[in-house]
Amino acid sequence: MHDQFQLLQRDTVERESLNIRRGNVLVPVRDYNTLTHLRWALEKFDIREQDIVVMSARVSRFGSAAYDLVPEQIFSDYEQTLFTRAVAVAESFGKKVSLLVVPAGDVWTAIVQTANNLDSSAVVIGVSSKMTPEEQAFALGRAWESLTEVKRQFVLQVVHPDGHLDTFRIGPHTPTMKDEDVLLLHRLWLNITREPGLENVHHHEILTEALTRFAHDYGARERAEILKELKRAGATDAARERAERASSRPTPLVRKEGDDGRPPDRSS
Repeated sequence: MHDQFQLLQRDTVERESLNIRRGNVLVPVRDYNTLTHLRWALEKFDIREQDIVVMSARVSRFGSAAYDLVPEQIFSDYEQTLFTRAVAVAESFGKKVSLLVVPAGDVWTAIVQTANNLDSSAVVIGVSSKMTPEEQAFALGRAWESLTEVKRQFVLQVVHPDGHLDTFRIGPHTPTMKDEDVLLLHRLWLNITREPGLENVHHHEILTEALTRFAHDYGARERAEILKELKRAGATDAARERAERASSRPTPLVRKEGDDGRPPDRSS
């Protein structure tokens, strides 16, 4: 049995008109048989503090022009079944969710565009049967980079069927540094601060100078040599990661969030 939904059609997705608070959690859904990530979000997030928005991306050749379609063309029987299941899951937790259908040319663009328009603090998705969590994060990151308007950063959380969680930051973020890189930076700092007049130099100032010089060299005649070295380093890291995966669960390529996987609250 399907729930009856009242359709409110909008030309664009706007947080204010949908009465959704800033810092909400966006949960894209596709298959009503795989809603583990929605259950995880409902269990982890307090809807008194953050709204949970369940989104279905209606991929079509019309892309965003599908907003011109009549409601029956946008909200199909499948979406009705999908949202009926989603509402049932939410009600089992005693919680309420907002429902949203977004016509789009591709899923990744639809997700980042909606998260950006809603000012979401997190996007929660299920693990793909065709892509690794790292590949999912990369695809979402590429779509985020393609946005032309002001881009807001958010946390991507990929939920595995067993409840295991991989967390990525979408947008510029502090990179993970290897222990040997941290030690190298510290040794440089020790040596530099021994020089007269440089006693008060900070670690970040050394990094700034190094990155500025790197950017200059990359744009100059040393570009080919830099690319060669990066490829060599990448091959070494890839070999090490394959060895680690053979003995343990892979780790995300970006910084982890808190132990509970919750992103910072941006509702204020």
